[in-house]
Amino acid sequence: MSDQIPFQPLLCSSSLKARLTALQRAEILRGVEIFSRATVEDLILLSTISCEIQLNAGEKIFAEGEIADALYIIVEGKVELRGSAISGLLGPYEAFGIYAVLSNEPRYASARALEDTFALKIRAHDFFDLISQNAEILQSLFKLLIEKLTSNEKN
Repeated sequence: MSDQIPFQPLLCSSSLKARLTALQRAEILRGVEIFSRATVEDLILLSTISCEIQLNAGEKIFAEGEIADALYIIVEGKVELRGSAISGLLGPYEAFGIYAVLSNEPRYASARALEDTFALKIRAHDFFDLISQNAEILQSLFKLLIEKLTSNEKN
């Protein structure tokens, strides 16, 4: 692996103390559907670009129509998505914001924490930098998206 990979956990806020190691983050990412086919090495790379965030109950994460600057993975807590195209409740090991990031489109829905929520945040530019240098992550992402599309067509 490259000696440029930061194994010190990233924090989105200087007021937070890291709760998880890169290895613990990788284990969480493995449980998320969109990253479920990634290799251990890929998961470690993804974990090094994630940062921890703590959201209070009722806190707005993003609004429908905003530029998609990050994707999120819930570790603990619940998040509500509400918009003209999509709505739902999400819990631990679920990702949100990924499709808007991948499509480089405005957010399809607003997101807010329903209860105190601990999550991982991956900034869009960090995610694109990583997948542009790692074909395996990109390939596993495409496989999953194609499976989702073909399963939706069959239903």
